[in-house]
Order: sequence, then C-alpha cells, then structure tokens
Amino acid sequence: MNINHQPLRVGIIGAGLNGAWGGLAHLPALKALPEFMVTAVGTSRQESAEASADHFGVEHAFSDPLELALHPEVDLVTVSVRVPEHDRLIRAALEAGKHVYSEFPLGRTTAESAALLQAARDRGVRHFAGLQSRANPVIRYVRELLAEGYVGDVLAVHVNYAIPTYPIRSKQIDQSHVYLLDEANGANQLTIAGGHLLDGIMYLFGPFSEISAILKTQTRQVPVEETGEIIRASAPDHVVVSGILPGQAVFSSQIRNAHVGSFAIEINGTKGDLHIRSRQNFMFQIDDLIVLGTQGRGELKELTLPGHLHLPPAELMGTPAYNVAGIYQQIHRDLANDTHEAPDFQTALAVHELLDQVRKAGETGATVRLEPGYAV
Repeated sequence: MNINHQPLRVGIIGAGLNGAWGGLAHLPALKALPEFMVTAVGTSRQESAEASADHFGVEHAFSDPLELALHPEVDLVTVSVRVPEHDRLIRAALEAGKHVYSEFPLGRTTAESAALLQAARDRGVRHFAGLQSRANPVIRYVRELLAEGYVGDVLAVHVNYAIPTYPIRSKQIDQSHVYLLDEANGANQLTIAGGHLLDGIMYLFGPFSEISAILKTQTRQVPVEETGEIIRASAPDHVVVSGILPGQAVFSSQIRNAHVGSFAIEINGTKGDLHIRSRQNFMFQIDDLIVLGTQGRGELKELTLPGHLHLPPAELMGTPAYNVAGIYQQIHRDLANDTHEAPDFQTALAVHELLDQVRKAGETGATVRLEPGYAV
C-alpha cells in the first residue's frame, strides 16, 4: 500500500462516547487529517461500539479487539484504553500483523513494556507511543532554539506543575477512575503526569545523569462518588523530581494537585531565558503552549513559531486532539518515508526505565546516578 496516495486506515480500540480518550482526542484528530481514515472503532460492548461508530460516521464497530485488528480495512490499530488492558490489546494487534499505536504508559511495568517492544519487533511491524509533547509545535521550536544556542549554556530548568483534577482533599473520585488509585495498575501521577513531563524534558535537553525524588501519597482515603465506598490509595499523588541534565544543568520539578491548575517550564542559560507556559493549565502533554524568551537583560516576549514547523490543524488548537493530531502526522511521515520521527515503544520503554530510577530514588532517599546516555 502506498500511503502517499491513499489514506492510512485506522481502527481505534477504546473510542466510546463516555468521555474515553479515544473519543475525545483520537477520533477528532483523525477526522481533521485527510491523510487518515477511521474505518473501525472498538469498545468492550458491541452496543457502545455501534453507538460510537454511528456518532462519528465510522463504518465498522467491534467488541472483539482481535476481530477489529484482523479486518482487511485496518492498517494501523490504536490502543487508547486503561493501562492494565494495554498488554492484551496490543498483542491482539500484533497477532494480526498490524502497525500499532499505544497511549502512554505503554505497560503496567517496565518488564511488561519491554516484552511488548520485543513482541512488536518479532512481528516486524511499526510501533508508536502516545508521548504527545514531542509533537507540540512549541516544544519542537524550543528544541531548535536550544540547539541554536538561544540561551547559551543551560544552567537551570525548573517546572511548576499543579494539576486541577483528582485527587485533592476536597474531592471524590468517580467509579471509572478508581483504578488510578492502585499503584499496581501503572497509571498515576508519577507514570502519567511525571512520565510525559520527563519524556518532554529528555526530548529537549537529553538524558539525565542523576536523579533524586520525593514520592508521596497525600490523599490515602478516597470516597467513590457513586457509592460512598472508601478506597485506600497506594499510588503517589505528589511527585518531586530533581536531577542533573547534560552540561551539568540543574533540573527541578514539583507535580501536585491543586484547586487551580498551573504549568510552566523556566529555562535559564548563560545568554538568556526561555519560559514555556500553558494556555489551559491542565496537563503538559495535552495543553496548547506558548514560549517567551529574552536574551541579556531584556524583557520576556512571546516568540512567534517559524513557518517551517509542521502544525496540527488550527481548528483543533486548545482541544485534547491537538497534540494527538501532531503525533499522527509524524506517524504518517514515518510510514510514508520509512523514517523514525514519531515516539515509539523504544521511546516509551526508556521513560519506564527512568521512572524505575525515580522510584528507587524516592524509596531510598538517595541520589541515583545513571549510566551515560541513559533513557535517551
């Protein structure tokens, strides 16, 4: 199939109309990209799959993920469901010999993620991971500015990250998100907010040479909205990570829950500063960002994105679909040109391995020194 001349056909597993990420982000993203065609959707129940297919104008609906993956009108399978289901559903796509795109975290554990990478390699298919910050045009522009020496030598990188969602002490949790409270499920403040953030930092600056961390579960008793049942949380909800980046730049970050969200990355160098700020103040990998810069003692001013950057469709800006569309654009270029621009399972595994070192630092209270080039 020559994807330069016809749309790449996508089947999305996890595209329900109940607020699922596939319906909120993936379907709108793909609908806005003429180089793609959504040909199939899958959910856990045939009834909900058909409702989603009718709503989005998709021809095929499935409750069986293997049946979706085996369909001859599906070239790429997107897995956009809860992390504990990733292993089973990704393997169904691989068994069908299809290219696969999985949201991050890739697996519940590093070992599970490594096994999925090996399985994809064994099948000889292309694999992609939803580390969406790498497709954000502002992040890619900042990477160019750093490479050009806009700030000179980087001295410090600081991240202020307050998330206005569960859990904060005044809130409950709905039944559909209870699984986030159990650390064994691999989806929590460290793996989702922390994983996406640390991947973005490594994309901008390169690998860490050492890591320190504080991991706390501050809200341990959580009532369920629908039932009033009290669930005991084991997953961290407050994450502090510091470390050393290339050139001995000092990195510091604090990820916590708040009633009012905020997000900013401040980069200080020998020649100038760059500030990355969010317009939505929700989550780094989802938000629409701006960048401000100054050199010398000048005032911070918003910088205009250069024309050569590939931009997701403008109508998606400010929505969850914006950065997801950027990832799909990278995927299309990779499949058309046999390149490796989009993040893949190897990229995701590197983040999982780094998160293991963050956990080790948090558990021991000691600085963990990493091998050169670790988790690039």
